[in-house]
Amino acid sequence: MRRLALILLVVCACKRTEDEAARARIFSSGQPVGAAAEARQPIDARTLDADPALAQRVLHMTQSEIEQRLGSHRGQQRVQFAWFRGPGLPDGGSEVSLSEETTLQQATGGDFSVKLVNDHNQGLELVWKGGEVFVKSLYGPFHKRRTDRTDVQRVREQALSGLATFDRLARGLKLKMAGETAAEGRRVVRYTVTGFGARAAQKEKSDLPPVVYPDGKPDPDTARRLELWEKEEPTEVSGTLVVDAETGVPLACDLEGDFKVPSASKAGPAAELELHTVLVTTAVGKDPGIKSPPAEPEPSVPHAVKDPLRFLGKEPGAAPAVEEPEETEDEDETGAETPDKASPDKPAKPAGKPK
Repeated sequence: MRRLALILLVVCACKRTEDEAARARIFSSGQPVGAAAEARQPIDARTLDADPALAQRVLHMTQSEIEQRLGSHRGQQRVQFAWFRGPGLPDGGSEVSLSEETTLQQATGGDFSVKLVNDHNQGLELVWKGGEVFVKSLYGPFHKRRTDRTDVQRVREQALSGLATFDRLARGLKLKMAGETAAEGRRVVRYTVTGFGARAAQKEKSDLPPVVYPDGKPDPDTARRLELWEKEEPTEVSGTLVVDAETGVPLACDLEGDFKVPSASKAGPAAELELHTVLVTTAVGKDPGIKSPPAEPEPSVPHAVKDPLRFLGKEPGAAPAVEEPEETEDEDETGAETPDKASPDKPAKPAGKPK
């Protein structure tokens, strides 16, 4: 019995020690987490051609981690793509094309701005400054948005996601080291793209439960979008990649590729995609000095729905105007004109005595 009590005492002491150590790690102010922890991992930028997993790590590096590794900088991305469907069909097939340019200015301390424009005369601009977010369309004024309605970090990640998207479509770029050089005053490693299929197809990892579609299958439009990732096949890729030797951050790329998605019916023609992605990173270490722009307050949509009169600038509860009957010269039952119907240049007659 005494031996059992001693064993329990030792086990409890060990568990208490582990709990205290875990608590110290969790609440330690100097313990890096998230992108800060990933940014401390060393990356050998000279071995991407021999290590497909490391190459994927670099090509899919998030903007949060790039901020931690590079600090302030300016990233500019240009993407051009064109979809072709059945150019040999009787109807001539179809073509959809788009060219867009995105500029990210990353400042010290986490502030940044994103500007996106395309050749369809559309675009947007977002500024994240001091914990506040300002958004505008291409030609409209800035509006201050509530932070619980705008995922600013997601906007930043998608702004310069062209390199990661190209690598995913190519199912892993095959790289060949082309030597080291200097760019923007930094040592960089240059790679040439020699092919595609450097890694096996991978499914997206997610902690969310699987999507449940109505009737057990997605609608036709959603199904076509899913086919892009599930059935697309790269046919030709080429280009160059530049990686920072010190931090392992991808600084520049110029990639071109052709991809196809087989038709649902094997007899039909495949859809073809031509994609061109260019990335340029400049002004590393130079703070762009982002400032909060003059902005209009965002209208409160719940307030507009709940109280539309006040939202439109009218007094709440104002009674609607009532049409007044047409003025006539008819006399009332007493034979006298009523005061409100009397002629303006003739005083009203006094009411006579009832008979």
